[in-house]
Amino acid sequence: MCDTTKRTYRIIIGSKKFFSDILEKDLPNTTFAEQNYFQEMVRKHDEHSKRFTINGIDKKESDTFQKSDLLIVRNDDYHGIVETAHDRLGSLIEDLTNDNATVYIHNPTKLLSNYIEILNSQNKINLSKNNETYSIQCDASIFSKNIAAIEQNIIGQKSAIDEVCKSMWYLTQVNRTKPYVVMLFGKSSTGKTEMIRELSAKFFGDMMLEKHLSMFKNEANSHYLFGGQPNRTSIGFDLMERQSNLVFLDEFDKLPDYFYSVFYTLFDNTLFSDTTYQVDISGLLIFLTSNYNSQEEMKKHLGLPIYYRINKFVHFKSFNDTAIYAIANKETDKHIIESDNKIKKDDLYYRVSSKLLSTGENARTISNVIQQEVENLLFEEVEAHNSTT
Repeated sequence: MCDTTKRTYRIIIGSKKFFSDILEKDLPNTTFAEQNYFQEMVRKHDEHSKRFTINGIDKKESDTFQKSDLLIVRNDDYHGIVETAHDRLGSLIEDLTNDNATVYIHNPTKLLSNYIEILNSQNKINLSKNNETYSIQCDASIFSKNIAAIEQNIIGQKSAIDEVCKSMWYLTQVNRTKPYVVMLFGKSSTGKTEMIRELSAKFFGDMMLEKHLSMFKNEANSHYLFGGQPNRTSIGFDLMERQSNLVFLDEFDKLPDYFYSVFYTLFDNTLFSDTTYQVDISGLLIFLTSNYNSQEEMKKHLGLPIYYRINKFVHFKSFNDTAIYAIANKETDKHIIESDNKIKKDDLYYRVSSKLLSTGENARTISNVIQQEVENLLFEEVEAHNSTT
């Protein structure tokens, strides 16, 4: 039973959808307009405080700031207040609410969490917490069908698909807490990124946290990885509101090495902390991609501290002639459909086949050759018209 003479804090850890679902369940008869959201309340409070200070006179009873019995604090709200306000976020919530108010807080910062925990230890509040849980599809028959579908879409990489799926199945059968880190490596455009997107679609409802590390070059990226000002997004913020336990870190080989220390913690612990947030990352499945050609090359460039924190290495091999033919055939069919059958498949494939090598091609080079020949074939109609005028 909650003590109705105390504030009640409902801490919700998880995605925006998870938070919204709990609000709808707890407050089914409360409309959006009736819910007192944090930033709106802060604005009203600031306006009241300014009027009082500027006028320098006693306020009328009707002009007194109206505290709320219900306050909704979403994680995005932390970004809408100045940095200095974060130091007194807990007391600010108290300024906005009555003594017996109910306060819903989505993914609180470490500072706010500590403030609430102290109040709870002193028996000054009622406190409850809800944490979103994550799972992988673990029905064997569905799992098998998903693998078959992936093999249809990722051509020429059956052994790599098998190794990735073994790890996926392993995670459904054990109670692992530490993150599981898989490095997909090999030459560019051999299916690594496509593989992860397929896994996301088939097993995680197209929900994953995705970051392209080749873009991480400046101070803003440093603030994102290490945390910085509490009114900025960080990796801790994104991990707290993730919708699944799938994380994709693309082009890990392009990441400057001074960022590696972040991943020592992320790969090797059940709790991850940056300067603003602390988040439970139990059971996280992290996929890395790189264009390294061997594990020895990885050891040399990444260094052993990172290398030995990676649980599995899966090589995506270069395409042989069979894979190149299959990819070209699939791409050709796609372009025939896009052209609304203006192009004959035999004509297109005849032109393409003479320009593709039996080895050394990747998905991007194959696609580029086919794209060029599609444009050539379609433009012939214009050229034929010009020759008759």
